[in-house]
Amino acid sequence: MHPQYFIAGERLFAFNPKAGSSAIVRGIVAQYYPEIEKSITEAHYPTGRSADTDQHHSLLPFRINPDRPVVQVVRCPVERFRSAMAQLQLQDVDKTLHELHAEEGWGSDGGPRLAGNIHMMPQTRFVGDITYFSISRVVDAAEALGITCPLKRINESQEKPELTGEQAERVRQWYADDVELWERVR
Repeated sequence: MHPQYFIAGERLFAFNPKAGSSAIVRGIVAQYYPEIEKSITEAHYPTGRSADTDQHHSLLPFRINPDRPVVQVVRCPVERFRSAMAQLQLQDVDKTLHELHAEEGWGSDGGPRLAGNIHMMPQTRFVGDITYFSISRVVDAAEALGITCPLKRINESQEKPELTGEQAERVRQWYADDVELWERVR
């Protein structure tokens, strides 16, 4: 799967799931795509749900080759892994790590191999003229994209698996390049 870069005016946003992407994407829609914003806000939502809790990534135009400056939000690889496991409803940390390393198995949605799942792909897969922001600076990333509306938290905390020290080390080894990027960015 090619990396995706969502178009946000004169910049692109690197689609790096589990690193504030839903909040930023919602901000991009509100800021740059009034026709999409209108269709979202006019949609009928059952009680207890709103347009601000849904994913809107598939509604945005994107590039697979960056043609302008890129903004990317980066998250601690271990925390991103835990969040990805929760998103994919995976419970067994050792089994998940084995599948990643062996590149076998399928996601809970029957999709591609786990290593090819967008939530498990490395954060270092993006190219271009990239300005990086740590997850703690997601608002600064939004400002760099020209988003002037407040960001809304989209994905509330899900039950994430706890990792042993050995499992966390295995995650850091698997995502060694991401760890290096994270150390530079934070």
